Amino acid sequence: MGEIRLHGRGGQGTVIAAEMLANAFVFGGKYASVFPSFGVERRGSAVMAFARFGEKPIRERTRVYRPDILLMFDESLTEVAANYDGFKNGGMIIANTKHEQHIIDLQVKQQLLATVDGVGIAMEETGTPITNTCMLGAFARATGLVVLDDLKQAMELYFTGSVLTKNIRSLERGYAEVKVSHFAKQAEDKAADKAFNIENVTIKPPQLTSPFEAAWDDVDKKLITARTGEWRYKQPQPNQTACRLCGWCSVYCPAGSMKLGEDGYYHPDLNYCKGCGICANQCPARAIMMKAEEVL
Repeated sequence: MGEIRLHGRGGQGTVIAAEMLANAFVFGGKYASVFPSFGVERRGSAVMAFARFGEKPIRERTRVYRPDILLMFDESLTEVAANYDGFKNGGMIIANTKHEQHIIDLQVKQQLLATVDGVGIAMEETGTPITNTCMLGAFARATGLVVLDDLKQAMELYFTGSVLTKNIRSLERGYAEVKVSHFAKQAEDKAADKAFNIENVTIKPPQLTSPFEAAWDDVDKKLITARTGEWRYKQPQPNQTACRLCGWCSVYCPAGSMKLGEDGYYHPDLNYCKGCGICANQCPARAIMMKAEEVL
Protein backbone atom coordinates (compact mmCIF):
# COMPACT_ATOMS: atom_id res chain seq x y z
CA MET A 1 0.00 0.00 0.00
CA GLY A 2 1.27 3.45 -0.92
CA GLU A 3 0.45 6.56 1.10
CA ILE A 4 0.24 10.13 -0.21
CA ARG A 5 -0.11 13.36 1.74
CA LEU A 6 -1.28 16.45 -0.13
CA HIS A 7 -0.54 19.95 1.17
CA GLY A 8 -2.24 23.05 -0.17
CA ARG A 9 -4.24 26.11 0.75
CA GLY A 10 -7.97 26.68 0.77
CA GLY A 11 -9.13 27.54 -2.72
CA GLN A 12 -6.40 25.62 -4.57
CA GLY A 13 -8.49 22.50 -5.08
CA THR A 14 -6.37 20.25 -2.85
CA VAL A 15 -9.26 18.09 -1.66
CA ILE A 16 -10.78 17.75 -5.13
CA ALA A 17 -7.33 16.81 -6.45
CA ALA A 18 -7.09 14.02 -3.86
CA GLU A 19 -10.51 12.72 -4.90
CA MET A 20 -9.62 12.85 -8.60
CA LEU A 21 -6.35 11.06 -7.91
CA ALA A 22 -8.12 8.31 -5.96
CA ASN A 23 -10.63 7.88 -8.78
CA ALA A 24 -7.77 7.66 -11.30
CA PHE A 25 -6.22 4.84 -9.25
CA VAL A 26 -9.56 3.02 -9.29
CA PHE A 27 -9.96 3.52 -13.04
CA GLY A 28 -6.47 2.02 -13.36
CA GLY A 29 -7.52 -1.15 -11.56
CA LYS A 30 -6.26 -0.38 -8.04
CA TYR A 31 -7.95 0.18 -4.71
CA ALA A 32 -7.85 3.67 -3.22
CA SER A 33 -9.14 5.72 -0.31
CA VAL A 34 -9.08 9.45 0.38
CA PHE A 35 -10.19 11.97 2.99
CA PRO A 36 -9.39 15.61 3.85
CA SER A 37 -8.21 17.43 6.96
CA PHE A 38 -9.14 21.10 7.24
CA GLY A 39 -7.65 23.76 9.46
CA VAL A 40 -9.43 27.09 9.83
CA GLU A 41 -12.08 26.96 7.15
CA ARG A 42 -11.27 29.96 4.99
CA ARG A 43 -9.64 30.60 1.65
CA GLY A 44 -5.87 30.64 1.94
CA SER A 45 -5.62 28.57 5.12
CA ALA A 46 -3.56 25.38 5.18
CA VAL A 47 -5.35 22.25 4.00
CA MET A 48 -4.21 18.64 3.95
CA ALA A 49 -5.66 15.60 2.26
CA PHE A 50 -4.64 11.96 2.54
CA ALA A 51 -4.77 9.27 -0.12
CA ARG A 52 -3.86 5.60 -0.13
CA PHE A 53 -3.64 3.15 -3.01
CA GLY A 54 -2.83 -0.52 -3.38
CA GLU A 55 -3.60 -3.87 -4.94
CA LYS A 56 -5.82 -4.98 -2.05
CA PRO A 57 -8.81 -3.39 -0.28
CA ILE A 58 -7.71 -0.60 2.07
CA ARG A 59 -9.07 -0.72 5.61
CA GLU A 60 -6.96 1.99 7.21
CA ARG A 61 -8.84 5.23 7.91
CA THR A 62 -6.26 7.29 9.78
CA ARG A 63 -4.23 10.32 8.75
CA VAL A 64 -1.10 9.61 6.73
CA TYR A 65 1.75 9.99 9.20
CA ARG A 66 4.49 8.31 7.13
CA PRO A 67 3.90 9.35 3.51
CA ASP A 68 5.70 7.70 0.63
CA ILE A 69 4.79 10.69 -1.53
CA LEU A 70 4.29 14.38 -0.76
CA LEU A 71 2.25 16.42 -3.25
CA MET A 72 2.57 20.14 -2.51
CA PHE A 73 0.29 22.65 -4.23
CA ASP A 74 1.57 25.94 -2.81
CA GLU A 75 5.17 27.13 -3.02
CA SER A 76 5.10 28.75 0.42
CA LEU A 77 4.27 25.39 2.00
CA THR A 78 7.39 23.80 0.52
CA GLU A 79 9.47 26.02 2.83
CA VAL A 80 7.77 24.83 6.04
CA ALA A 81 9.83 22.04 7.61
CA ALA A 82 6.84 20.68 9.54
CA ASN A 83 5.14 19.71 6.28
CA TYR A 84 7.82 17.05 5.78
CA ASP A 85 7.20 15.40 9.15
CA GLY A 86 7.17 11.61 8.84
CA PHE A 87 8.30 11.65 5.21
CA LYS A 88 9.85 8.30 4.39
CA ASN A 89 13.49 8.03 3.47
CA GLY A 90 13.69 7.48 -0.29
CA GLY A 91 10.22 8.86 -0.95
CA MET A 92 9.00 11.21 -3.67
CA ILE A 93 8.14 14.91 -3.53
CA ILE A 94 6.11 16.66 -6.26
CA ALA A 95 6.04 20.39 -5.61
CA ASN A 96 4.64 23.56 -7.17
CA THR A 97 7.81 25.65 -7.21
CA LYS A 98 10.35 27.10 -9.63
CA HIS A 99 13.10 26.83 -7.05
CA GLU A 100 13.99 23.35 -5.87
CA GLN A 101 17.11 24.20 -3.88
CA HIS A 102 15.29 25.19 -0.68
CA ILE A 103 13.69 21.72 -0.61
CA ILE A 104 17.06 20.07 -1.15
CA ASP A 105 18.55 22.19 1.64
CA LEU A 106 15.99 20.80 4.10
CA GLN A 107 17.64 17.37 3.68
CA VAL A 108 14.45 15.36 3.92
CA LYS A 109 16.07 12.38 2.17
CA GLN A 110 13.89 12.29 -0.93
CA GLN A 111 14.93 9.96 -3.74
CA LEU A 112 12.87 11.83 -6.33
CA LEU A 113 12.05 15.53 -6.47
CA ALA A 114 9.71 16.83 -9.17
CA THR A 115 9.05 20.55 -9.56
CA VAL A 116 6.81 22.50 -11.89
CA ASP A 117 5.60 26.11 -12.20
CA GLY A 118 2.04 25.16 -11.33
CA VAL A 119 0.79 28.70 -10.78
CA GLY A 120 2.22 29.92 -14.09
CA ILE A 121 0.63 27.07 -16.03
CA ALA A 122 -2.70 27.42 -14.21
CA MET A 123 -2.87 31.16 -14.89
CA GLU A 124 -2.13 30.67 -18.58
CA GLU A 125 -4.56 27.79 -19.09
CA THR A 126 -7.43 28.44 -16.67
CA GLY A 127 -6.97 32.09 -15.74
CA THR A 128 -6.84 31.23 -12.02
CA PRO A 129 -4.01 30.25 -9.61
CA ILE A 130 -5.72 26.91 -8.90
CA THR A 131 -2.90 24.41 -9.40
CA ASN A 132 -4.59 21.10 -8.71
CA THR A 133 -4.93 19.66 -12.23
CA CYS A 134 -1.49 20.83 -13.28
CA MET A 135 0.01 19.12 -10.22
CA LEU A 136 -1.83 15.89 -10.99
CA GLY A 137 -0.19 15.89 -14.41
CA ALA A 138 3.20 16.39 -12.78
CA PHE A 139 2.40 13.56 -10.35
CA ALA A 140 1.57 11.18 -13.22
CA ARG A 141 4.81 11.94 -15.07
CA ALA A 142 7.07 11.84 -12.01
CA THR A 143 5.71 8.71 -10.34
CA GLY A 144 4.32 6.64 -13.21
CA LEU A 145 1.60 5.40 -10.86
CA VAL A 146 -1.33 6.71 -12.91
CA VAL A 147 -1.80 7.51 -16.58
CA LEU A 148 -3.22 10.67 -18.10
CA ASP A 149 -6.25 8.93 -19.59
CA ASP A 150 -7.38 7.76 -16.15
CA LEU A 151 -6.86 11.24 -14.71
CA LYS A 152 -8.86 12.76 -17.56
CA GLN A 153 -11.66 10.28 -16.91
CA ALA A 154 -11.60 11.24 -13.22
CA MET A 155 -11.71 14.95 -14.11
CA GLU A 156 -14.90 14.38 -16.09
CA LEU A 157 -16.62 13.61 -12.77
CA TYR A 158 -15.91 17.17 -11.58
CA PHE A 159 -15.72 19.43 -14.65
CA THR A 160 -17.70 19.93 -17.83
CA GLY A 161 -17.56 22.06 -20.95
CA SER A 162 -14.89 24.73 -21.32
CA VAL A 163 -13.78 24.32 -17.69
CA LEU A 164 -12.96 20.68 -18.38
CA THR A 165 -11.10 21.60 -21.57
CA LYS A 166 -8.97 24.20 -19.79
CA ASN A 167 -8.13 21.85 -16.94
CA ILE A 168 -7.17 19.05 -19.32
CA ARG A 169 -4.70 21.46 -20.96
CA SER A 170 -3.34 22.32 -17.52
CA LEU A 171 -3.02 18.62 -16.72
CA GLU A 172 -1.15 17.91 -19.96
CA ARG A 173 1.22 20.83 -19.46
CA GLY A 174 1.98 19.75 -15.91
CA TYR A 175 2.84 16.32 -17.32
CA ALA A 176 5.02 17.75 -20.10
CA GLU A 177 6.83 20.51 -18.18
CA VAL A 178 7.62 18.91 -14.83
CA LYS A 179 11.33 18.72 -13.97
CA VAL A 180 12.33 15.45 -12.29
CA SER A 181 15.55 15.08 -10.28
CA HIS A 182 16.82 11.82 -8.78
CA PHE A 183 18.93 11.40 -5.63
CA ALA A 184 20.80 8.54 -4.04
CA LYS A 185 18.90 6.80 -1.27
CA GLN A 186 20.40 7.60 2.13
CA ALA A 187 20.88 5.36 5.16
CA GLU A 188 17.68 4.17 6.81
CA ASP A 189 16.52 5.77 10.05
CA LYS A 190 15.10 2.65 11.67
CA ALA A 191 14.03 4.44 14.83
CA ALA A 192 11.70 6.74 12.89
CA ASP A 193 9.89 3.81 11.26
CA LYS A 194 9.69 1.61 14.34
CA ALA A 195 6.41 2.91 15.73
CA PHE A 196 4.37 1.91 12.68
CA ASN A 197 5.97 -1.42 11.82
CA ILE A 198 3.17 -3.93 11.37
CA GLU A 199 3.43 -7.25 13.16
CA ASN A 200 0.71 -9.87 13.37
CA VAL A 201 -1.11 -10.40 16.64
CA THR A 202 -3.97 -12.88 17.09
CA ILE A 203 -6.79 -11.65 19.32
CA LYS A 204 -10.49 -12.13 19.86
CA PRO A 205 -12.56 -9.13 18.72
CA PRO A 206 -14.58 -7.21 21.34
CA GLN A 207 -18.25 -8.07 21.60
CA LEU A 208 -20.84 -5.59 20.34
CA THR A 209 -23.07 -4.27 23.11
CA SER A 210 -25.59 -2.20 21.11
CA PRO A 211 -26.00 -0.36 17.79
CA PHE A 212 -25.41 2.98 19.56
CA GLU A 213 -22.08 4.76 19.96
CA ALA A 214 -20.70 6.27 23.16
CA ALA A 215 -17.16 6.89 24.28
CA TRP A 216 -17.24 5.68 27.89
CA ASP A 217 -19.26 3.39 30.16
CA ASP A 218 -19.36 5.86 33.07
CA VAL A 219 -21.87 8.23 31.47
CA ASP A 220 -25.52 8.71 32.38
CA LYS A 221 -26.99 5.32 33.15
CA LYS A 222 -29.91 6.05 30.83
CA LEU A 223 -27.56 6.05 27.84
CA ILE A 224 -26.72 2.85 26.03
CA THR A 225 -23.03 2.46 25.25
CA ALA A 226 -21.31 0.63 22.43
CA ARG A 227 -17.77 -0.64 22.40
CA THR A 228 -16.11 0.91 19.37
CA GLY A 229 -13.03 -1.33 19.43
CA GLU A 230 -14.47 -3.40 16.58
CA TRP A 231 -13.47 -0.59 14.22
CA ARG A 232 -9.81 -1.35 14.88
CA TYR A 233 -7.49 -3.50 12.81
CA LYS A 234 -4.24 -2.39 14.49
CA GLN A 235 -3.72 -2.11 18.22
CA PRO A 236 -1.15 -0.15 20.25
CA GLN A 237 1.46 -2.24 22.04
CA PRO A 238 3.28 -0.18 24.74
CA ASN A 239 6.87 -1.07 25.61
CA GLN A 240 7.22 -0.56 29.37
CA THR A 241 11.01 -0.64 29.17
CA ALA A 242 11.06 2.40 26.88
CA CYS A 243 8.06 4.17 28.47
CA ARG A 244 8.87 7.43 30.30
CA LEU A 245 5.51 7.53 32.14
CA CYS A 246 4.84 10.98 30.67
CA GLY A 247 1.18 10.22 29.93
CA TRP A 248 1.14 11.92 26.53
CA CYS A 249 -0.55 8.88 25.00
CA SER A 250 -3.46 9.39 27.38
CA VAL A 251 -3.60 13.13 26.66
CA TYR A 252 -3.73 12.69 22.88
CA CYS A 253 -6.01 9.63 22.71
CA PRO A 254 -9.27 10.95 21.16
CA ALA A 255 -11.32 8.13 22.71
CA GLY A 256 -9.79 8.36 26.18
CA SER A 257 -8.85 4.70 25.96
CA MET A 258 -5.22 4.96 27.18
CA LYS A 259 -5.69 4.47 30.93
CA LEU A 260 -3.30 4.37 33.85
CA GLY A 261 -3.05 0.86 35.27
CA GLU A 262 -2.29 -0.34 38.77
CA ASP A 263 1.29 -1.01 37.66
CA GLY A 264 1.81 2.70 36.99
CA TYR A 265 1.90 2.32 33.19
CA TYR A 266 -0.65 3.33 30.57
CA HIS A 267 -2.54 0.58 28.77
CA PRO A 268 -5.10 0.75 25.93
CA ASP A 269 -8.69 -0.17 26.70
CA LEU A 270 -9.27 -2.41 23.69
CA ASN A 271 -13.03 -2.19 24.12
CA TYR A 272 -12.85 1.39 22.84
CA CYS A 273 -9.44 1.80 21.15
CA LYS A 274 -10.07 2.45 17.44
CA GLY A 275 -6.46 1.81 16.39
CA CYS A 276 -5.96 5.32 15.01
CA GLY A 277 -2.25 5.32 15.92
CA ILE A 278 -2.22 8.83 17.39
CA CYS A 279 -0.70 7.56 20.65
CA ALA A 280 2.18 5.89 18.79
CA ASN A 281 2.76 8.97 16.66
CA GLN A 282 2.79 11.35 19.63
CA CYS A 283 4.82 9.22 22.05
CA PRO A 284 8.13 11.11 22.57
CA ALA A 285 9.93 7.90 23.57
CA ARG A 286 8.63 5.88 20.59
CA ALA A 287 7.53 3.34 23.18
CA ILE A 288 4.31 2.35 21.40
CA MET A 289 4.11 0.17 18.31
CA MET A 290 1.01 -0.42 16.18
CA LYS A 291 0.54 -4.12 15.52
CA ALA A 292 -1.93 -5.60 13.08
CA GLU A 293 -4.62 -7.85 14.48
CA GLU A 294 -5.71 -11.12 12.93
CA VAL A 295 -9.33 -11.58 13.94
CA LEU A 296 -10.30 -15.15 14.80
